[in-house]
Amino acid sequence: MANKNFLFSERVKFQYILDNRLCLSAKECARELNKSRSTIYYELKHYSENTISINQRVNHERYICPKLSHFPFVCNGCSRFKLCVQKTKIYDAYIASNKAHKLLVNSRSDTEKRQRNIKIINKSVSALIKDGVSIEVAKESVNNCPLSVSTIRRYIEKGLVNVKRIDLPRAIRFRVKKEYKYNTPKLDINVLNGRTYDDFKKYIVEHPNSRIIEVDSIIGKANDKLALLTIYFRNSKFQLAVLYKRNRSNINDVLVNLYMLGQKYNINLFDVILTDNGSEFKRLYEIEDQIYTKVFYCDPYASYQKSGCEKNHGFFRRVVYKGKSLNLFTQEEINEIFSHINSYPRGSLNNRTPYELFALEYNSIILEELRINKIPISKIRLKQYIKNK
Repeated sequence: MANKNFLFSERVKFQYILDNRLCLSAKECARELNKSRSTIYYELKHYSENTISINQRVNHERYICPKLSHFPFVCNGCSRFKLCVQKTKIYDAYIASNKAHKLLVNSRSDTEKRQRNIKIINKSVSALIKDGVSIEVAKESVNNCPLSVSTIRRYIEKGLVNVKRIDLPRAIRFRVKKEYKYNTPKLDINVLNGRTYDDFKKYIVEHPNSRIIEVDSIIGKANDKLALLTIYFRNSKFQLAVLYKRNRSNINDVLVNLYMLGQKYNINLFDVILTDNGSEFKRLYEIEDQIYTKVFYCDPYASYQKSGCEKNHGFFRRVVYKGKSLNLFTQEEINEIFSHINSYPRGSLNNRTPYELFALEYNSIILEELRINKIPISKIRLKQYIKNK
C-alpha cells in the first residue's frame, strides 16, 4: 500500500523529478515515489509556492500561464521560467517540508487536554495571580492543582488564559525569546537527491560493515579567519580536529589526505561521510570523484542525526568556551586538546577510551601520524584552556 506521508528525502526526489521533467503524469510520479495519485495532487496543491520572477513588474497585470492548468501544475523544469512575465508557481522541497511541519504542529495544538488545562488555570489560579501572587504561591494555595508551575507559566506566556504576562510579579525581568528566522544557504536539490539521511540509512542496511565518519565544523567568533573541521569515527568515538581557512575552504583536501594516509598503511579509514547542510560542505560531494567513499547530508536543522559528533563538541567546549576566537590557536594546541578528549574513558565504551579502540581498529602508527597522544587519566584536563596549565 502506498505511503501517504512524504519524508524530506521523498520531497527532494519529487522536486528532482519535477525540475528535470522525468515523469509526464501524476500516475508515473506516484509509481516512482510509491504514493497514490491523490497524494501527489495534494502535495502539489497545498505545498507549492507562488513566486514572482525578475521580469514580473509590480504594476503589470499578470496572467496565469495555461501550462499550470495541467500536470505538474508548477513551473519546475520550464525553460522559460526565468524570462516569464506571468504568474509562476514553484515546488520547493525545503518550503514544502517546513509547511508540512507547521501544519502538523498546529493540528495538534488545540487538543481537548489543552482546553481542559485552560479552564483549570482560569478557575483556580488566575484570580490570585492578578492580585499580585506568584505562580508558585498561587499553585500551592489551591488544593490539588494538577498542573506544574512551568505549564501554568507557558500558558500565560502564550496568552491562552485570562491572566496576562504583565500580571506576573517579575514579568518585566524576563526577556521573551524571539523566534529565529533561518536564512542559511540551501543545498542544491541535484546534489541532495540520493544523498539525504534516509538514503544514508538505506545504504547502511545494504552495507552494514561500512566505516562511517561524521564531519562538522566549529566556529569561534563570526569574524574569525580560522575554523575547526571535526572528524568523528562512529565505531570508536574517536575525533580529530583540523584548522582550516574559512575564506578559501580546503575541507575536501583535508579529507582526501586523511583517506590517503590510511591507504599508505593499506587501511580504509572510512567508507561513508555523514555531514550537515552547512555552506562549507556544499561541495563535499565532489570528493566521491577523488576517493572511494559515499557522502550523505543530514536533514535541515536535525543535528541529532549525527549526535556522536555533536556530543564530542561538548568536550571541546569544556576547554575552549563558546565565543572564544579560534585565530589564537595553532594545530599543535588543537591536537593537544583532542589528545585529552580521546583519552577520556566513556561508559558507553565499557570504560575504555576512544584512543584505545581506534588503535585496535586501525593502527597506532596512524595516531602518531595524526599527532594524537595518549594521556594518562591522572593528567587529563577538560576544564579550562590547556595551554595555560
